[in-house]
Amino acid sequence: MLFTPACVFDRTMQAAFDRCRNLPFFKAFDDASLRALIARGRWFSLAGGMALFQQGAPSDAVYFVLTGRLIVVRGGKAGDEVLGYVRSGEPVGEMSLLAGEAHSASVYALRNTDVLALDKEDADRLLDESADFSRALANSIVRRARHPNDSFKHASPRVFALIGSSPSIEIEKHARLLAGLVEEYGLKVKIVTEPDVMIDSDFDEIEAAHDVLVITARVGASGAYMFALRHADRFFVFARQDARPPRPFPMTATVDAPARKFRLVDLVILREGIKSGNVSEWVDAVDAHRIFHVSGARTEERLARAIAGRTVGVVMSGGGARAYAHIGAVKAMRERRVPIDFLAGASMGAIIAACVAMGWSDQEIEARIRDGFVESNPLGDHVLPVVALTSGARVEERLKRHFGDTRIEDLETPFFCTSSEITKGVTRVHRRGLLRDALRASIALPGILPPVVDGEDLLVDGAVMNNFPTDLMTNIHRGVTIGIDVAREGTISSGLFADPPEFLEWIMRNGFKTPPPIVTLLMRAATARQELRPKDSPADILVAPEVRGVELRDWKEYDRAVLDGYAATLGTLDRDWAKLEPIVGPASNS
Repeated sequence: MLFTPACVFDRTMQAAFDRCRNLPFFKAFDDASLRALIARGRWFSLAGGMALFQQGAPSDAVYFVLTGRLIVVRGGKAGDEVLGYVRSGEPVGEMSLLAGEAHSASVYALRNTDVLALDKEDADRLLDESADFSRALANSIVRRARHPNDSFKHASPRVFALIGSSPSIEIEKHARLLAGLVEEYGLKVKIVTEPDVMIDSDFDEIEAAHDVLVITARVGASGAYMFALRHADRFFVFARQDARPPRPFPMTATVDAPARKFRLVDLVILREGIKSGNVSEWVDAVDAHRIFHVSGARTEERLARAIAGRTVGVVMSGGGARAYAHIGAVKAMRERRVPIDFLAGASMGAIIAACVAMGWSDQEIEARIRDGFVESNPLGDHVLPVVALTSGARVEERLKRHFGDTRIEDLETPFFCTSSEITKGVTRVHRRGLLRDALRASIALPGILPPVVDGEDLLVDGAVMNNFPTDLMTNIHRGVTIGIDVAREGTISSGLFADPPEFLEWIMRNGFKTPPPIVTLLMRAATARQELRPKDSPADILVAPEVRGVELRDWKEYDRAVLDGYAATLGTLDRDWAKLEPIVGPASNS
């Protein structure tokens, strides 16, 4: 315990007591138990970006967040993995302390954070003496064990910094517009325009009284910008498409802070003026996590939903020709006025999701998919197999014809797709680069299409590692995730394999235009990995079209699959509309 004069010590204790009394973790404590905890604790501050403790370090204390926000990160062979966040009123480090083990992850302050630390000896004593402390700690451990991903959903950002990258951007105007839209969701919003004259204690009181705080600032050395860097949970950097980013871009007050790479930064591209340069320049400069393009009311509303935590993310599974059902699902969502704010897909689901992300209408999606997949077999360029049954040239030509040189970071709707890196056995997430290259990797079914070679990496169909990446989508946005899974059951018939003909006999019966059963078998093998389906981060709303009578290679069965997807989605939306009502409002069947 730090030794200070009694009068100062008493004021410090009382301030900590008052703060803890308003936090959920301490609600069940009586005054005596809470005072006993505070008397034994150490109250200190961490600057944004600093480490509270490191992975592998001995566990010698339990910590309680009084103000601010922490991030929990585990390092591994595949890189750093964000496990979750710790918000005000939550403990951290308690599981390692009680188990007597070293810390299994590192914890950093995402912004200026006040922490109350209780050393191991004092924690052990309180566990024996205070039933309130024992009960609260046990409840916290059980809750995290049962719901390990809840911290992604519930420790949501509340303090947003809107950063103008140039003087010509009227950042205060954007803040007022977005605040008005966020307030339509029933949230109490406060715009902080002069934070440089505010002390931290005043800011804490304002934060406690509002659902959302919006700090406005411009890039530079001003007190307002430095304040924003220290206090924001999430940053939206506004940039004009006719401007180039400064290098280096000053996005942290502490350049060498270990947590800098985990800072949540979104790029907002204003489609003003003539485009110069590449959006990827801005992505690199600010290390953007997500990219929003703003060009009118619809895109401004998407940005407001992102701040309010009311976005809708749509995930589309792979499934060969059965993925046509996704087109019917999109039509149903559009009819019911369900916004689509984020898109993701694997394999053929990635193709349909990319069509939506391009901003195409239902009619244009149908025309392009018919041209690329329905009117002639996309896997019809058979070759004597060395690495695959087809050359892949037909698929590549069609991807180039329809998606051209579009880059993922230029899409109006944020999008990602997945492929499988089979030399390391990990999922590759494609968020940048040429869209057609990402899609080609995502649909590279092993044995059917040649794999994509990327340096020393070998990329095959996204379905191999994760055919339904709802887990990845859940970690990208706050709101409702709608998953459309067309590969759950009924994708293959055993009748084709009971007494298979020889190769020449098959050719004589069916010709070269109809793919042999091995194609179906390989496609199903790639999409049937039930054990890899996400369990901790499922879709909030699951649409599972039956698509009866349509197998993975039935490229001609467009209409049947689309109708099934449309009907299944309408039925699911009717059943689960309560989950969407906070975003869309009461159901409308018009």
